[in-house]
Amino acid sequence: MGVTIHYRGTIDEPARIRDLQRELADIAKSMGWVYSLLDDDWTVPPSAALVREHGSATIKGHLGLKGISISPDGGGESLSFFVDADGRLRSVMDLVLQCEGQTRQENAWVFMKTQFLTPDMHIWIVGLLKYLQKKYFSNLEVDDEGGFWETGDRPALEAKMRLLNEKMDELVSDLQSESLGDLSGLSAEEIASRLEDFLKERQ
Repeated sequence: MGVTIHYRGTIDEPARIRDLQRELADIAKSMGWVYSLLDDDWTVPPSAALVREHGSATIKGHLGLKGISISPDGGGESLSFFVDADGRLRSVMDLVLQCEGQTRQENAWVFMKTQFLTPDMHIWIVGLLKYLQKKYFSNLEVDDEGGFWETGDRPALEAKMRLLNEKMDELVSDLQSESLGDLSGLSAEEIASRLEDFLKERQ
């Protein structure tokens, strides 16, 4: 649940990945945002895997990605522009899943949830994507759950974000109430079943 921007495409000229990194790093610095660079060897096939040890998970192996991610202030996710050896935009997690045989390269989308950012920030991100479509990714496809990419309708975006925030607040309040009963001693499957029944009743 929550407004998310999904995007995919191929960089027009792979040699310009450095220009993209420099430009987005400059933007991040000017706005006081954190950014992260990847500069892997494209000639080495990716071999990344998610390794779980001691209660946490880390990515190990070779990603085979070049690019940059920038992290806006305000609790949102990173906006990433990492490309693989074929020039396709990829998310780190999607590439790991591909290496593990759980997804396919041609189905890859990158996404960023903006629900917890301001409408202004959502609009700014859409503007950045439009700029990058003109300069680096001419075949960029965007699926904006807020509808702003397609319509430019700010009031509709604000209304959708506000409605979803209200619904999430209601759900959190319900989950913290007595409605679910005592969950202590239940297995994960039993808790999931009780949650499923609870959500069906609310609908």
